[in-house]
Amino acid sequence: MTTSTPALKNRHDYKAPDYFSPEIDLEFDIRDGETYVTATTKFVRNGQHNNPLVLDGRSLETLDVEVDGLPLAPVTGYQITDETLTLQPANDSFTLKTKVRIKPEDNSALAGLYKSNGLWCTQCEAQDFRNITWFIDRPDNMASFKVKAIADQPAPVLLSNGNLVGQGHTPDGRHYTLWDDPAPKPCYLFALVAGDLDHIQDTFTTMSGRTVTLRVYAESKDKDKLAFAMDSLKRAMRWDEVNFGREYELDLFNIVAVDYFNMGAMENRSLNIFNTKYVLAHPRTQTDSQYAGVESVVSHEFFHHWTGNNVTVRDWPELTLKEGLTVLRDNTFSADMGCADTVRVDQVITLRHAQFAEDAGPKAHPIRPEQYKSINNFYTATVYEKGAEVIRMIKTLIGDQDFRKGTDLYFQRHTGQAVTCDDFVQCMEDASGYDMTQFKLWYSQAGTPVVEAQWSHNTQTNQLTLTLKQTIAATPDQSHKLPMVIPVRTGIVGPHGQDIALNPDGDKTVVLELNQPDQTYVFDNVPAGSVPSLLRGFSAPVILKAPYTNDNLRHLMAHDSDGFNRWEAGHQLMLKEMLIQIDEYEAGNPVTVSQELLDVIKGILLNPSQDKAMAALMLDLPAYGELAQKRHVTNPEAIVAVERVFADTIRTQLSQELYTTYIAQTPTTSYNYDVDAVGRRALRNTTLFYLSADEKAKDASSIALADAQYKSADNMTERAAGLKALLRMDMQTPEAQAALADFYQEYKEDSSPLDSWFSYNIMYAGKDAVSAAQAIKQHPDYQNASPNRIRAVIGAVVSTPESFHNKDGSGYQFIADEIIALDPKNPQTAARFMDFFSDLRKLADPWQGQMKKALLKIAAQPKLSADVDEKLEKILGADYPHKPSASAAPAGP
Repeated sequence: MTTSTPALKNRHDYKAPDYFSPEIDLEFDIRDGETYVTATTKFVRNGQHNNPLVLDGRSLETLDVEVDGLPLAPVTGYQITDETLTLQPANDSFTLKTKVRIKPEDNSALAGLYKSNGLWCTQCEAQDFRNITWFIDRPDNMASFKVKAIADQPAPVLLSNGNLVGQGHTPDGRHYTLWDDPAPKPCYLFALVAGDLDHIQDTFTTMSGRTVTLRVYAESKDKDKLAFAMDSLKRAMRWDEVNFGREYELDLFNIVAVDYFNMGAMENRSLNIFNTKYVLAHPRTQTDSQYAGVESVVSHEFFHHWTGNNVTVRDWPELTLKEGLTVLRDNTFSADMGCADTVRVDQVITLRHAQFAEDAGPKAHPIRPEQYKSINNFYTATVYEKGAEVIRMIKTLIGDQDFRKGTDLYFQRHTGQAVTCDDFVQCMEDASGYDMTQFKLWYSQAGTPVVEAQWSHNTQTNQLTLTLKQTIAATPDQSHKLPMVIPVRTGIVGPHGQDIALNPDGDKTVVLELNQPDQTYVFDNVPAGSVPSLLRGFSAPVILKAPYTNDNLRHLMAHDSDGFNRWEAGHQLMLKEMLIQIDEYEAGNPVTVSQELLDVIKGILLNPSQDKAMAALMLDLPAYGELAQKRHVTNPEAIVAVERVFADTIRTQLSQELYTTYIAQTPTTSYNYDVDAVGRRALRNTTLFYLSADEKAKDASSIALADAQYKSADNMTERAAGLKALLRMDMQTPEAQAALADFYQEYKEDSSPLDSWFSYNIMYAGKDAVSAAQAIKQHPDYQNASPNRIRAVIGAVVSTPESFHNKDGSGYQFIADEIIALDPKNPQTAARFMDFFSDLRKLADPWQGQMKKALLKIAAQPKLSADVDEKLEKILGADYPHKPSASAAPAGP
């Protein structure tokens, strides 16, 4: 095996560039088969030195190089390697002009400027502007950009960053646009789009009275799916003004939706480029969860205008500075737009599923990694979601008012600069007076802290004594951990369901600052039978271990004033019982569901006054991934068996309650996307999930119910749920096959539903999912598959544990083969699939041995990209076959 893995980079080795480039003019001559890029760049020496100018570039055919108008000759005037252009400047300030030829059509990595599905598009973050032209490709090198884009008439839309300052036609019948983005930005925020697109347009009036033109672009067939994205954008712009005082200062803001895109979206200054998955929204083709995704991601990318663009990162280890802060902002926006409690539950479910697993595995890293090989591998749940939780804790500790003062100070000090996490934290400290020294350990320590709670009640004094203890396990690169600052938002629920006053001021929720290995707190005037409500609102990204009895949990579930903790109590009841039953299965005993738990679920179903979306969340069983995380050694077979018994027992024992609840949520009006309607659909579809829980039952009434929902639904949320229920019961029934065929015919021209159709064909095939995936890959609509479609197929196999974790290893081999095939074409996407192997060391045999075989098959390839190889080494650990590395450039264009 040879790899192109670069040298290990350490955060503390940061050194400012030898030269800065404050201005760059770009001309793109876009032609079929090739594009010519002329860059005229002003450079300024940084300090007193005679070091050469070293520019970054990759797969560039260099045609001309000039300095201050004088042509330079290769070798004598400049030197080129696979990834650098080097020359020795004579002056402290000079202008370099280069002309290169690139081939976007051959760029299967979708990194830099690429052409897919007839559209030219860029993706430059993190280090792919170098695929476009020679430049100092690092975020602390910030330049003002002027761009001229020239293309043939079949590409009528030509977009770039900033304001449109000119357009016209060339003498040979082509056309051009001119763009000016005067504020300095790093080159990773550069964007260009050329193609045949349609758009909708609106305006937004800023808080100072300026008018901003807003446009959302997509293929003409998708124009009717853009209105919700536009509405989300306008709401995000107003929210940012109200909550952070941030006004958009340019005259134009564009969003472009493209099918072929590795990421979810990209915040390029004034020209956001999106995966269509996060722009298109229509009741016919998108589900409620997809609507929520559009709202969240549109807001996220817009919020980056201030937290990421106007203030950017100094270097890539500081990535969480922009991503963690922006995730917090979009999470808060989503909570304000919807039901705050259910939004928070969804956020924590995501955090626990992705980030807690990351912290517990071989790829654990702090939110600000100390070292890395490929920065592409650090666009992670830790950097994003945990990064957001860290900033949420700052807000909790210093309060909303001082947090706003801190962000105001941050923008005042650092607009137009490339800065660090330390700069942000310093602003919080200066604004609030809170000493952040110990808190900053959250930026440097990996792993999820465990908070253990114990309490006792003195009936003579009516005092409740609470002791909290924190521990954090060793992670691969950190064996010794220091105590963190952990804000534990706490309440006490009295015996009659009332919140108890916790201090003389009458506060019924307080924030306990746990900053020692263990601390004890005493609360007065607490009646017997009261139950502590700990970590309200999930105030810190920790694992809470508390001696709650089932009675305690039912009490909190019924009476806690904190919506998150009401859900958490019910969730912990389910989780605790399922984990016990996994033990029973592994011991060879029958799996059972207690009447106590069935009564709890029955109570949820028979409570008409509760929030419907919260009820749906409370009815959800803990997912496979969470159950696996809680096991010291994972037996996939046991987890799947317990999941099935629980779902089927709920179906058989509570069928009447499920059916009654299902009927009660029948829609009486046409589709509407609002909190109440979304909640009703969620509860209706959850009950349908249970009613269709046993594929062996072949219950005619359940089949008819699901079939009727599929046929009568006026929206994708209910239609997809009906189809999935039919497939889950038995995908070979005439009803299931007819619905699956109808779904394809109805949506074959719509990329997102068609991606789902590919998934459905696989994930309901059970143990045959790998065979189904291999067969469906031959479908004509899978040829030249987009990253979304590839993810749909691979994700469907992985989400079918009985197939992915088949004892014969076929599931692991399938994913390994897909990674091997994809890596030379699109290493970034291939590397993300490596994450499915992160649980290697937790698996019991024979699964661990089979997964290792698949990983070693990847390792045996003659060449791997840096992205894949770095993850492979971490997952395999001592089993990684170290071999000499090649000095080739990373896979890509």
